[in-house]
Amino acid sequence: MTEVLEQYEEDRRPALLLVLSILSFISIGLSIILNTAGLFGGPMSEEELIEQRVVTAQSKTEMRRVGMDGMISFYDKLEGMLEETNDNFYLSKGVLFVTDILGLFGVIFMLRRRKLGFHMYIVYSLLAIGGVLLYVSPENIHVILPIVNVIFTGLFIFLYSRNLHWMK
Repeated sequence: MTEVLEQYEEDRRPALLLVLSILSFISIGLSIILNTAGLFGGPMSEEELIEQRVVTAQSKTEMRRVGMDGMISFYDKLEGMLEETNDNFYLSKGVLFVTDILGLFGVIFMLRRRKLGFHMYIVYSLLAIGGVLLYVSPENIHVILPIVNVIFTGLFIFLYSRNLHWMK
């Protein structure tokens, strides 16, 4: 009887893995949905880009008014990212879809006790951090964006690694 209980405990999916997987499914699922909707919408027209520039200019004016001049460069870089992403619209969507599918399968494999899923998740994380460099020049990427991305992906990789003992 104790052997059956020990085997059950060994086979039982760790709660941390389940929680991380649910969070990953939500994040990846939302990304797939938003990218699909964006793909059907197509790239922004010149009028939409002009509207976006006006909104960005208003935001920068407001930042100057309240004394947050440091945020101006952030808005400038976001505007540059938006325009370059729009210029490389289909490449950006393709990179995002490949990245998301890799992450999705990585999480599914981990839930099925395969260590390959963990390695796929690492590649997914690296693509999520650096994939934007395929269609946006580095001078248009504000330093805070990759830093935040590295912190969150690093945390998830570390937490997923805590479950490697359960995977085969």
